[in-house]
Amino acid sequence: MSKLVVIVQCELVTRRCSGYNCMKAFTRRSGKMKGYPEDTRYMAVNCGGCCGAGIDVKIENLEKRLLANEEKKEDVVIHLSTCICSENHHRLPCPFKNYLKKTIARRGFPVIEGTYLSKTASRKRAEGIYQPFE
Repeated sequence: MSKLVVIVQCELVTRRCSGYNCMKAFTRRSGKMKGYPEDTRYMAVNCGGCCGAGIDVKIENLEKRLLANEEKKEDVVIHLSTCICSENHHRLPCPFKNYLKKTIARRGFPVIEGTYLSKTASRKRAEGIYQPFE
């Protein structure tokens, strides 16, 4: 089971969003964060900016830190934040989402789409105002 959850947030969105709701979802184990054991740790990084190419060096650094601390990649799961994966009040889904997923996955980390599920955004998806969460 995962010992570390890494949330990748959109760099543009982090200019106006603290990431509080993603952290709260992790702490409460709600939304896309259900099922993680209580002793699982959490960290957040931003994507490195458009086009997402900066994520590769961040994931490489994570690999080095894990190795230096005798931790295993298999104990890490990476979530792309909801602001990257779905239409919401911050922005449309990231046009580089698939690139981010591929870049992270090629380094051997599992990638999960989404974190916090806003009630307002969920309602707007149901009403057809926002596109469905993918």
